[in-house]
Amino acid sequence: MKVSDFYKNTFILVLSNIITGTLNFIFSIILSRQIGPKGMGIYQLVMPLYTMFLFITGGGITIAVSKVAAEKKAKRKLNELYKTVNTIILFEIFWSIIITAILLSLSKQFSLFILKDSRTYYSILAFTPALIIVSISSVYKGAFYGIQRMIEPALIDIVEKIIRILVMFPLINFFKSKSLELSCASAMLALSAGEFTSLLLFYIFYQNYKLKNKSFDKAENSIQLLVDTLKLSLPLAINGISSTIFSMFIAILIPKRLMVAGFSYEDAISMFGKLSGMALNVIFYPAVILNSLSIVLIPSISEFLVLKNFAAVKRRIKKTIEIALILSLSTFIILNSIPDKISLLFYKDISIAPLIKTLSYGLAIIYVEMISFSILNALGRQTQIMINSLILSIIDIVIIYIFIAVPRLNIYGYAINFIVSATVGIILNFIYINLSVKLNFEIKRDILVHLLTFSVCLFLSWILLKSGITPITYIFSIYIVYLIIFKTFYKFLSI
Repeated sequence: MKVSDFYKNTFILVLSNIITGTLNFIFSIILSRQIGPKGMGIYQLVMPLYTMFLFITGGGITIAVSKVAAEKKAKRKLNELYKTVNTIILFEIFWSIIITAILLSLSKQFSLFILKDSRTYYSILAFTPALIIVSISSVYKGAFYGIQRMIEPALIDIVEKIIRILVMFPLINFFKSKSLELSCASAMLALSAGEFTSLLLFYIFYQNYKLKNKSFDKAENSIQLLVDTLKLSLPLAINGISSTIFSMFIAILIPKRLMVAGFSYEDAISMFGKLSGMALNVIFYPAVILNSLSIVLIPSISEFLVLKNFAAVKRRIKKTIEIALILSLSTFIILNSIPDKISLLFYKDISIAPLIKTLSYGLAIIYVEMISFSILNALGRQTQIMINSLILSIIDIVIIYIFIAVPRLNIYGYAINFIVSATVGIILNFIYINLSVKLNFEIKRDILVHLLTFSVCLFLSWILLKSGITPITYIFSIYIVYLIIFKTFYKFLSI
């Protein structure tokens, strides 16, 4: 991939992900205002189960297909790419229907004995259509990413999020007067409706691409193409399944440990809703930029590895880490300085502010950890990703089990896990990254640049706050000022 293509595709995805991330954020804001913290708690209990079944039906397929597509395109084997896509889609249809049928037959048992809250039953039923739909869409999405066609997936993601919000409004208003569990289920049903629209659009765009880019090269047999793709996706799927099992366990564990700390179940589920459905949404909203970068990074590094251009691989890694630090440190300044205003702006609930401020201390660590997983993925270290994720999940459970049950800490004990787990993750991931590609960054200079930038921007943020500007203006000002100051110091210290 050319440098200009990399930045062009990154820009398209960043713009798209900012829009879709904002739409997702709006969705969560509307939902939280409609069903409250208690409803958000129920919704967040169901989401790990939904994610787990998505990994079972199609975990790792998007990334695997994008890597295969990038390699086929580099070798000019488009016909083999088309055959791979068709083969994987047929497999996904068959496999996802079987898994969905099993879930439907056991949905009552999952709500009562796994999630331990009968109010989750209708939400489980509501998301089952999405399992088949998303499994097929993920193949098309991977193909578009692999051939460096970013505009189509970007537009489709935006449309999908808009449809989700538009469908949710009438559904949630209709069910709101009936029961809380039906209101939560309406959000999951809206999700399925959005994904169905996404699949239709992917099919149309993909068929159009095939018509314009016909190829008649000889392709391998379908079984071999399926095996090659599943080899790449299986470690990611296993990692995703194990991670979401742990996430589901944590979602159940947090309210239970809060009860040990002295809270009732209803209060505990509300606190869990404030954490996972509200505060963490604010914390991770800026990370849509990192998600965009990760999507472009994987096929980009895969292509460079095929061409044995290791210098370009190192440059990509350095740049992504740099972006993660700029984004996280500037976001920390914002969230730590005006958590009350952000809480009121988005949720009209000041009680979320202390959670936002407490969690913000781990931002730089968690963002670098996130991008380090993407780098490992791009380097083909899927087994290490699985092992590291398993270790981190165990750490998560131990820390949450111990600290959230402490009455004085309660839900704020999650912040300890936030920092400790991510720190261990960075250490583990960079050990394997360095084994794959010997990194030779100028660490002292880079750290100095970030420290100087952070210090100056922190001082300027205090001046901006004293000026009485609006929260939105303040947020954009911090991001722009941080970037300008960073570039200035970087150029000066590079002389």
